[in-house]
Amino acid sequence: MSNFNELIKQKASKSKYGTLLYARVRAILENIVLLRFSDEAYIKSTYKKRFGREINLKNPKTYTEKLQWLKLFYRNEKMPICTDKYEVHEYLTKLGYKHLLNDIIGVYENANDIDFDALPNRFVAKTTHGCASNIICRDKSELDWDKWKEIMNSWLKLNLYAFGREWNYKDIPPRIIIEELIDHSPLIDYKFMCFNGEPKYLQINNDFEGVHYVDFYDIEWNRVDFTYNKYTKSNHVLPRPEQFEEMKALAKELSAPFPYVRVDFYNPPNKIIFGELTYFPGSGLLPLVPVKNNYDEILGSKLNLPKANNNLDLLKKINK
Repeated sequence: MSNFNELIKQKASKSKYGTLLYARVRAILENIVLLRFSDEAYIKSTYKKRFGREINLKNPKTYTEKLQWLKLFYRNEKMPICTDKYEVHEYLTKLGYKHLLNDIIGVYENANDIDFDALPNRFVAKTTHGCASNIICRDKSELDWDKWKEIMNSWLKLNLYAFGREWNYKDIPPRIIIEELIDHSPLIDYKFMCFNGEPKYLQINNDFEGVHYVDFYDIEWNRVDFTYNKYTKSNHVLPRPEQFEEMKALAKELSAPFPYVRVDFYNPPNKIIFGELTYFPGSGLLPLVPVKNNYDEILGSKLNLPKANNNLDLLKKINK
């Protein structure tokens, strides 16, 4: 099914309205997948296709295996709240982190309710319940708004839970959130990988000379040589940001309630802006390369799994 999904995406990309076509077809596929496959069956099948081996759920050792274990056997009521790109604002505000939040312009259940004329010239629109469904608008005079309204409404029909079985997405109300555009270039995304409340590595998404790179550093700002197999590593070393220690401390605080979470920040001059909390980056299904260096096992050794509190009958069956 995942291969078919990629085929649809490739075909859609060749169409003028490819984004809309892809969203509509994916919505249909999601319903089919949810009806045909249990979470366990889907995770086992998809993992084997991605990694070429059976997943070890009885005694998981690797980073990617442990993330799948967490999907099946661990629940934390804070995770859906923090996954929702609107509700997380209230969550962080109650904890005293309002100063980290980007300003919200509006939240909408239907794109047709957005008053386009009232929007600022530059803004970001994204879904509260999804991933990679967004508009980065630097000049709204260049937007085909009628087209994008249709695309955004198609996004509202998607449920990210179907592909990947990230349970925290399942019941998030589908909405469009519009925020101010962070006016800084290049805008580097600092993603702190936190294991049992301790930041250990950073994923850094950065653009350089027109190319988008995904690099990894350890928590002491030493470059490490792995990345995800779908991304490109750069040949340049980024300067350590002036507010790095403050971001690291914030990541530690925000990750404390969770066995694993990636805490994302932007750091334009003299300001830290919260990005998002991500519990299963790439749905935990992106191989780390180079494979020969066993980074999947190295990262897995950093994560101590909590006591299971979900699917206990399934866990007993697997552990027999």
